[in-house]
Amino acid sequence: MNLRPALSTKNTTATNTLTTNYRQELKALKPGAANAKVIVNPYKTSPLSGLVLVKTQAATRVTLTVHGDTPATTMTKKLSGYQTTHRVGVLGLYADRTNRVTLTFTKQNGQKSYATYTMKTGAAPKDIGHNVLKTSKPKKMALGTGHTRLTFAVSSQGITYGLDAAGQIRWYSTEKISHIFKQLANNHLLILTKISPNAHKYNALRETDFYGRVYRQYNFNGLFPTRQDSSKLATNTVVHHDAIELPNHNLLLTVDDGSNKYVEDTMIEINYKTAKIVKVIDLKRILPKSAYTQYDGTHRPDGKIDWFHQNSMYYDKQRDELIVSGRNQDMMFAINYKTTKLKWILSSPEKLPQRYQKYLLTPTNKNFRYSGGQHAVMLLHPNQTTGNTIDLQYYDNNVPVTRGETKQSQKWSAGEIVKINQLKGTVEKTWSFGKTLGKRNFTNIVGSSYAVGKGNTLIGFGYADSGKRSEFVEVNRKTGKIVFDVDRTKFAHGDWSYRAQRMSLYPGSASVGLNVIK
Repeated sequence: MNLRPALSTKNTTATNTLTTNYRQELKALKPGAANAKVIVNPYKTSPLSGLVLVKTQAATRVTLTVHGDTPATTMTKKLSGYQTTHRVGVLGLYADRTNRVTLTFTKQNGQKSYATYTMKTGAAPKDIGHNVLKTSKPKKMALGTGHTRLTFAVSSQGITYGLDAAGQIRWYSTEKISHIFKQLANNHLLILTKISPNAHKYNALRETDFYGRVYRQYNFNGLFPTRQDSSKLATNTVVHHDAIELPNHNLLLTVDDGSNKYVEDTMIEINYKTAKIVKVIDLKRILPKSAYTQYDGTHRPDGKIDWFHQNSMYYDKQRDELIVSGRNQDMMFAINYKTTKLKWILSSPEKLPQRYQKYLLTPTNKNFRYSGGQHAVMLLHPNQTTGNTIDLQYYDNNVPVTRGETKQSQKWSAGEIVKINQLKGTVEKTWSFGKTLGKRNFTNIVGSSYAVGKGNTLIGFGYADSGKRSEFVEVNRKTGKIVFDVDRTKFAHGDWSYRAQRMSLYPGSASVGLNVIK
């Protein structure tokens, strides 16, 4: 196989030009808070971001305050170190208003001084839709230090944005994003966007940040040749539902490999620096042949067979195992990443050949309900997992495509957690939430369920009411009480929220680097 993604420098070069200008402006500033340079949307794709360039006579440490409508929506961030030159990144501005931002300057002797600046922003695009706050209990929400964590509605194909505890938009990107919106180990973002704004496909995998600065970009132009004829080029979007960063910083991507017959059943690991493929995982070499040769669960207009439909993956570094979710097989499974050998399978045993039965996990709950068309697999405690037991969280659409049909199917969707004992080969369902919300929140496709702290889980019912509504619900797993609930409606077709993620606007420092990217 010969996918050759090109590492783009076009966007990076444009960004570096802006960066160089900011460096020159900072250098020319005179000391004093009144002489600060205040910039809104410094990199042109993040309208609710800003940059304050300021110098002080004495070395000071800066604390940033972005004033909200309430204490729970006011964001604070302490910058590290004592400096005389400050490059303060501002995130969390409101749309369509004059925002107030305060910098607190603290000298090493403890003496403080203050300066407040204003930042005027434009209206958010109408395509974001209408967000209605139904429930908000900030003291019980997982908002992080300084209330900097937002609920991000990650788009299926359109506008990704972040909401505060009051359901107000505090961040969005003008770049169209599809499915992938992840935080990297270096605190940058990894997004799947378009190579050019007018392009039809989402074939640009970009390393960026919340300010919109571009660090690198991988352009996938459909260069994965078909198995039948290597001279032909794939015409579909190469990267689709997921991308994750491995411990060596390489990227593992779910891809279409250009086959004339099958789609969404392959993964590739690409070198982070060179973009060259270093590993290919073809699921047809791992799962039963009958799963793809006899599949009739769904049909595509182009006639290709979407027998697996891989929608998420998670790397367990403690065990060097990869956990994979496939919607159209109603299946989650784990493989050893190095050897790609199967470790276990979580699915109903229907239509599974005898030689694969030994990998099936045995439920310990009475009337265990298998997932159907599930999404968003992830370990609950990735850094606390030891021994043979793991806690797996996922979103159960409850729409069996291939196996596991019950009387409860398609009656609701739910966020769920199971405990898996890999030594004993058992699975126990330990938590589920969604049944009480009923048919209203049943989602045939998309969705997510992630623990966010304080014993809470954030669930994204992304395709409610047949895709006319998305709902974001934060619930306490112990009490079952909802502490945050937002309904989203009136958005463009296809722009339903693929996932709901709780992320900090300031995962690292708020001091913005202005050095030229090489």
